[in-house]
Amino acid sequence: MHGLFDSLRRDTRGNAVLELAFVLPLLVLLFSGFLEVGRVYFQANAVEKGLRAGAFYASRQAIPLAPAARAAAENLVKTGTLDGSGAMLVSGWARPGAGLIIDDSAVFTVGETQIPVLRLTATVPFDPILPGLMSFAGLGDYTMSLSHEQAYVGD
Repeated sequence: MHGLFDSLRRDTRGNAVLELAFVLPLLVLLFSGFLEVGRVYFQANAVEKGLRAGAFYASRQAIPLAPAARAAAENLVKTGTLDGSGAMLVSGWARPGAGLIIDDSAVFTVGETQIPVLRLTATVPFDPILPGLMSFAGLGDYTMSLSHEQAYVGD
């Protein structure tokens, strides 16, 4: 019996599998975290591009913005289309707490010259792939807040 225990103690054939079993959960958690961080960056980038497009479109309209121009700019920010027929650029736009503010009353002063400026501010909840991971990491409900300013261009 003593010889059997000695031979088992010296046998190292299963060490790699055992080490993998200990390290694999940590690697999966780390990879999932990187995946979610990349998704935050992707969604923030998509919202910022939409804000830029909507601000540029609105800056070409008459100030103050007419309701139709305001609606078209909002559709452009959220869906990438003027009529709002496209899918949401970011799934967070459909979640509660998402909002867009279009302020066409801002003015930037240079010396004695006043330049009308459009300011778009978006608040979009992050839509994670693994919601449990965000709660586990202590981030809970993460909300992206982005804004963009565009000087009035005119026709």
